[in-house]
Amino acid sequence: MDTFEKLSVSERKIVVGIDFGTTYSGVAWAETQRPDRRTAITTWPISKTVREGESSDKVPTKLRYADGEVQWGFSIPVTAPQDQVIEWFKLDLDASFQGMSPAVPSERKAVDKLVTDYISALGDHLHYTLREKLGEQVVKTTPLEFVVTVPAIWSDLAKDKTRQACQKAAGLTAGTNAPIHLVSEPEAAAIYALHGLDPHGLKVGDTVVVVDAGGGTVDLISYTITSLKPILEVQEAAPGSGALCGSTFLNMRFAKFLKAKLGKEDGFDDDIMAEAMEQFEKK
Repeated sequence: MDTFEKLSVSERKIVVGIDFGTTYSGVAWAETQRPDRRTAITTWPISKTVREGESSDKVPTKLRYADGEVQWGFSIPVTAPQDQVIEWFKLDLDASFQGMSPAVPSERKAVDKLVTDYISALGDHLHYTLREKLGEQVVKTTPLEFVVTVPAIWSDLAKDKTRQACQKAAGLTAGTNAPIHLVSEPEAAAIYALHGLDPHGLKVGDTVVVVDAGGGTVDLISYTITSLKPILEVQEAAPGSGALCGSTFLNMRFAKFLKAKLGKEDGFDDDIMAEAMEQFEKK
C-alpha cells in the first residue's frame, strides 16, 4: 500500500500552489508527508470532454462566455472572435490598475465574477487531476490548503478581493472552508530559485535581489535569508518596488502597432491578428 494511503486522515494534507498570472496561470501540488515530491499540472482541457488535450506548463488566463457556458484557457476556440475573449482582467482587481486592460465585451461582468469563474475552472481541473493521480477515495478524505500568488505592489484591498474570489470559486474549494493563503510573487520566485540553485553557496544573513518580470507587473525586491534548514525562509531587506511594465504591455503595444500599420489592408482581419499575436507571444 502507498505510504500516503497508510496515513490517518488527520495526518494527510495536500498543499496546492496557484500562480494566478495576468497572461498565464499555473498550478502545482504536494503532499505534506512528501514535500520534496512536487507535481505541476502540465495538461489542460481543450473542451468539457477532452480534459488533457493541451500540454503546457501554464494555461492562458482568458475567459469567454458563449452559449450559456464559461470557456477558459485552451478551451477557448482559436476561431473565437477576439472581442469575445476576456483577458488581462486580473489587473482590474487593484483599483489603481483599472482601465489598464484592453477593451473587452460591453457586457463584461464585474472583475470579482471574472476571477471567481476563472479560478473555479482552474480548481475543477485541479480536482480532476488529483483524482486521476491519487484516486477518488484519497482526494475525498484529504484536506486541501491553497497558496495563491499576488503582485507585491498590490494594495491590501486587491489582496482581499483575490482571497474572496478564491473562496467563492466552487470548483476550487468544493464547498469546503479550505484555508487560502496569499504569498507575494517575488517571494515565491525567490524561494523557488534558491531551491533550484541548491547548492547555491548562500548562508543565513546573505541578501539576494529578485527581479520578478511577469505578464502584468514587474517587481524588484531584495530578501535576506533567515533560515536554510529545515525550511528555507526569507524576509524583505528593504521595501520593494514595482510597476505595470510586464510582457502584457509589450503585447498591447505590438497589437496597436499592427493595427496602425495593417489595419486597413485587405485581408487583415481578427483571425490574422490573433495568429500574429500568438506567434509574437511565443517569441
